[in-house]
Amino acid sequence: MLIVRELAVKWNLGWLGVVVLGIAYGILEEGVAIKSFFDPEWMDLGGLGVYGRFLETNWVWAVWLTIFHATVSITVPISVVWLVYPNLRKERLLTRRRFSVVLAILLTDVFVCLALLNPYPAYLPMYLLSIAAVFFFVWYAKQIPRGFMAPRGALPTWSPLRFAVLGFMLLFVNFLLSAVFVDTAVPPIVPIVLMIAFCGFVGLMIRGHLGRTNNLPQTAHLVCGVLSFLVLFGFLTELGGMLGMSVVAFVLALFTIDLARWSRGKQVFVFRVHRLLHGPSAPRAE
Repeated sequence: MLIVRELAVKWNLGWLGVVVLGIAYGILEEGVAIKSFFDPEWMDLGGLGVYGRFLETNWVWAVWLTIFHATVSITVPISVVWLVYPNLRKERLLTRRRFSVVLAILLTDVFVCLALLNPYPAYLPMYLLSIAAVFFFVWYAKQIPRGFMAPRGALPTWSPLRFAVLGFMLLFVNFLLSAVFVDTAVPPIVPIVLMIAFCGFVGLMIRGHLGRTNNLPQTAHLVCGVLSFLVLFGFLTELGGMLGMSVVAFVLALFTIDLARWSRGKQVFVFRVHRLLHGPSAPRAE
């Protein structure tokens, strides 16, 4: 996340550029490092180790995990930083040397995961293609014009609640699409196209209704909607036997509530650190 944020500031990227860099990260983690895109026996796959498998690649799983990481691992945490510290939005946090150190740590982590975490021998042509895809999406993010897909109107035309629903549905619908056609005769290309199309629909709704100014509550609730899916997923995985996830989900739920309240200028608890640094004033509308 830190590397993507630094590149976003350096290249003056809009929100779509950040998402594209998130796509590159998702492929780097799940395709290059962990190789879950290729291993049919990967622990979380279930039926997706068979359904959608072509050229030794789990395509439905790959698309879903790329969407997940682009949203949850990259775009959401960067958005939270930009929301809470708008004065740092255009400032780099790392010097050139420190950026190189963080990048080296990331690459070391990739090589360690590649060597030790999953010994599955990925199909070489597709594995090389995944590496090429990482470089392509990093390059492409830099080419996207700053104003492309920027909000059209000056002010928001949707309420914060509607954006919260939109954020929740972004992950919920894609999660369902990735799983609902398993063990059916529906061609795997159908859920893949539907997932990509739904992401495009969400992007168009953001562009059409978020507004360029005075949109802090809307932006925060969009993030909260995404986090709400993770809260629900955490409780469900606890019921499925993954011990401790309900504690994580509960803490995340408190954070989500506080972020939504903070964006409307109400009393919160998670952001007391922010108030110590910047005073007790309400968040600035943008």
